[in-house]
Amino acid sequence: MTNPSVDSPLIKKDEFRANGITIVSTEFVGKLNFRCFSENTLILSKIKNITGINLPLNAGEVYGNNEFRIQWLGPNEWIIQCANDEKLNLINNIKSELAQEHYSITDVSDYYLTIRMSGKNSNEILSKGTALDLKSYIFNKDMCAQTYIAKATVLIDRLSNEPMYDISVRWSYAEYLWEWLVDAAYEFTE
Repeated sequence: MTNPSVDSPLIKKDEFRANGITIVSTEFVGKLNFRCFSENTLILSKIKNITGINLPLNAGEVYGNNEFRIQWLGPNEWIIQCANDEKLNLINNIKSELAQEHYSITDVSDYYLTIRMSGKNSNEILSKGTALDLKSYIFNKDMCAQTYIAKATVLIDRLSNEPMYDISVRWSYAEYLWEWLVDAAYEFTE
């Protein structure tokens, strides 16, 4: 895929704004699924050297800096996000540094698109489509959870203590989820 933004089902979607809600499609983001044994302190140390941040070790934690964002998916699984044009460098650095270690890294950038939703009414809209208790699982900045929104499998990443979320969804469900979120937000239009 030479130009993923042209093929994205969200490329022609205009930013949606209502009272206390904004929904936008984000730039194409590099997403790498990384797996290793979390007890391997050598791998943890090398990932920190490469990215400048630790791998989160607790459920729902997210660590980030200006270049990378790492989301905990499971005891031995993470998503490492970076600028799309930096993902090959990151993959090569990890492969070089961890050549003798037991791990896996898979580029899943083409598998997911990201919708950003923000505003004071974001929690109410998300609550319409998911059984996830937002107040228990993603109540603060730098927390994430895997769940469903209106039957679409998603990863919700809270970016701010104010309601602002990146919602990663499978490419094939992106347009459906976009339309569902916009429809759910119509009650807030003026």
